[in-house]
Amino acid sequence: MNIRSELFLAWRYLRPKRNAISVITCISIVGVSLGVAVLIIVLSVMTGFTDLMKEKILETTAHLQIHSYVNYQNPSGAIKNPSAAIKKMKECGIEGAPVVYSQVLAQSKDSFFPKAIIGIDPANTGRINLKDTMKYGEYSLEKGEVLISQVTAKQLDVSVGDKILLHSPNKLSKMVNVKKGGGIDVKKASEVYLPDEFTVKGIYSFDKYDFDKMIIFMNLDDADDIVGLPWGACTMIYGWVKDPFNMSNEIKELAGKLPDMYVRSWADINQKLLGVLSVEKNMMFFLLIFIVIVAAFSIANTLITVVIQKTREVGLLKALGATSGGVMRIFVLQGFLVGVIGTFSGTIMGFLVIHFRNDLMRFVSRNTGMELFPKEFYFFNELPAHIVAGDVAWIAVVSIILCTFGALIPAWRAAILDPARSLRYE
Repeated sequence: MNIRSELFLAWRYLRPKRNAISVITCISIVGVSLGVAVLIIVLSVMTGFTDLMKEKILETTAHLQIHSYVNYQNPSGAIKNPSAAIKKMKECGIEGAPVVYSQVLAQSKDSFFPKAIIGIDPANTGRINLKDTMKYGEYSLEKGEVLISQVTAKQLDVSVGDKILLHSPNKLSKMVNVKKGGGIDVKKASEVYLPDEFTVKGIYSFDKYDFDKMIIFMNLDDADDIVGLPWGACTMIYGWVKDPFNMSNEIKELAGKLPDMYVRSWADINQKLLGVLSVEKNMMFFLLIFIVIVAAFSIANTLITVVIQKTREVGLLKALGATSGGVMRIFVLQGFLVGVIGTFSGTIMGFLVIHFRNDLMRFVSRNTGMELFPKEFYFFNELPAHIVAGDVAWIAVVSIILCTFGALIPAWRAAILDPARSLRYE
């Protein structure tokens, strides 16, 4: 027999009829479809989550950060002359901007929330894009003004034009003396520090919950006052390059020009988070591929039943001259066809679910009253997804191979049938 005849017979045995074998075959195809669909959906969501996380990291922070070493000459680790370092950054093709970062305690009326401030020089904000993120009010970094997020505005129950107080840990620590043997002493009343008062000039949103929840933007000089640094100083320098995914040469060159400082890329800073996301994606693929393996066993079970049912037909084929290899290929092709049909339908199903994922999620949330993707835990407002052609191709190939291998045992069983015994009662 030629391959066309073998393929015809494989399709004929696979074609649905009103018997138990057809039902089992359809169940096998559904099993493959569900396995492929679940794999595509999960890997697409994990890829989308990772890509969106990288996008938001690069949107809310710099490509690299420059810090000064902490030593006895510089116990605070402050950079007192950032302009000199920024000049050397430009020589390396890197855009730089001084930044003050510090923890604070935000107060409005009787409400207190731990926050972090980012002080920016109005004359040099680098690529920190705040204007396009403004939801209410206006973009301004004048002295005595701050920009807060929608999350912070809701927490503190304030709006544009309202006042908030910021307590500095540096100033609060100066109100007490810590004894060497334990315990504290309150300093004189004349040394009590008052919190700094600021006007809410605008409300922003980067649509990244963890960042929006924590960060308050302000003028660099105001931030220096809070931290206790001289005006113009900073705690770090943000840097931006042309390609944030290929910046090793720039970092190496810059490190040579700034021997008294150290440089950290965004990937180094978020190494653990990105590593966890990568491991989770690989583990998801490893675990969910077992759905397809179970479907492959179902195919083997179905084909074993088909071989028993078609014993006389197999015997007739071999009596007419069909080789054992030809008979084996018929049933292997049958498993291959089940894999192809199941993989194709599963891919279509996966694409549809990914396309309508947020609509489906909102529908389930409305009818169950349960939030399926809380931004407090996952940081984003909607479920991200990114279908990668390479992942889909890999899933399809593995699925078809598993289904084809699932047909090997029943195919081998059919190939060793004795035509004389098969036709004895014909």
